[in-house]
Amino acid sequence: MRRMAEPRKLWIPGSAGKLEAIVRFGTTPRAAAVVAHPHPQYGGTMHNSVIFHSDRELHRAGFQTLRFNFRGVEESEGEHDGETGGVEDVAAAASWLRGVTEGIPLLLVGFSFGAMCVLRHTLNDKHVRGVVTIGLATDRYDYDEAASLARPFAVVQGDQDELANLDRVKEIAAGANPQGELHVIEGTSHLFPGRSRDAAAEVVRAAVAMLD
Repeated sequence: MRRMAEPRKLWIPGSAGKLEAIVRFGTTPRAAAVVAHPHPQYGGTMHNSVIFHSDRELHRAGFQTLRFNFRGVEESEGEHDGETGGVEDVAAAASWLRGVTEGIPLLLVGFSFGAMCVLRHTLNDKHVRGVVTIGLATDRYDYDEAASLARPFAVVQGDQDELANLDRVKEIAAGANPQGELHVIEGTSHLFPGRSRDAAAEVVRAAVAMLD
């Protein structure tokens, strides 16, 4: 486990204005990861517990990380405008992080709404090595993009997620190209209450496997 760097707050340019973000720089990072939070209109921010722990543990595993607030959230400029704006914000975060981590693999991590946004962005970004999704909300989004990724894909899911059908989640993972990995955490719901560290550990396990 590597020594952790202090998180640094900054703002990155986005299509609707500046996006509030937190970056953890590394001296010799093995990879980079953008981490996208759940739906802004249901309390999602970059300080969400699962996002915080995933970011921190990825950094401990050697990733340079960037988590950010979607437009209209906390100090990010602009107004929430659904999926279109969310995908644009992921694009801005991925572009910024790639610009300061040239030459190392870039992974995207997204939770629920954030998962949908990183999947849709990845279809048009050849620089993304792989995608780790958390808490697929299949009752709200279809996540069909997984079938066309043509790169590593993983899902971290609670088996009691009230916003998802676990059989549908299994279908999404199995139908990905290449086939995705499914990490099921038993006894927990959509927001992983009390299990954020467990979810983060699975995120890291999936992300590191994508570097091999």
